[in-house]
Amino acid sequence: MDLVVLVAEMSRGADRRYVEIDKELARRGYSADEIGHAVFWFSSRPAQRDGQRGRATRVLSEFERLSLSADAYGYLFRLQNLGLVDARQFETIVARAIPMGADKVGIEDVKSIAYAVIFDKDPGDLEEDVFGGFDADGPPV
Repeated sequence: MDLVVLVAEMSRGADRRYVEIDKELARRGYSADEIGHAVFWFSSRPAQRDGQRGRATRVLSEFERLSLSADAYGYLFRLQNLGLVDARQFETIVARAIPMGADKVGIEDVKSIAYAVIFDKDPGDLEEDVFGGFDADGPPV
């Protein structure tokens, strides 16, 4: 998820070419395969016109403010501002995040939920993506 956000942020500069983005992301430790997947996914999304992006800022209800940390809301707002989530996805992420418990929902929880929503995964798929290479005895060799 972090890689997709980086690609979106770096792509905002109209003069940046994907070759420059690839080099910068490789310098940050991402593999060529990871970069290729993220750039392909991002570039294959329908372009969002600036007039549609961020037309209105979603204000959290009092209950949502009590349930969602400022960092988590800021991250979610950032995803929307970058055009990675639309208004419907934003609402879905908030709706899934709020029932998580008595403590404020943090940024890592929102990242996980956003990943599932953006890439159309259900929670079981998310666990499989993260832990699929592990067997009962531990990590893959």
